[in-house]
Amino acid sequence: MRRREVRVPAYADPIAGNLLLGFNEGNYTMEYREFVTSRLGCYVSRGDPVVTERGEYITVTYRANFEREDGVNIRFVFQKDDESHRLHGLWFNSPMLRS
Repeated sequence: MRRREVRVPAYADPIAGNLLLGFNEGNYTMEYREFVTSRLGCYVSRGDPVVTERGEYITVTYRANFEREDGVNIRFVFQKDDESHRLHGLWFNSPMLRS
């Protein structure tokens, strides 16, 4: 694993944890939260991250478990060399969200 890939979970894990717990607590007023939680239930846990780099972006993907579905892919996208580690993209992928 390259040096950058080792450092990425150090900032991505706390961001992912805070965001997913915020979904459970209702800290997000966006429609997307309602869409996700109405189908999957609350977030329960996640596995180790898979880090990939493409162009100017770093993608961190987790397989997460929710109350009603396990193995949900959650993808967080960060811009390379952005020292603030601002989240540039967030996607949830699961069969229950596609139905």
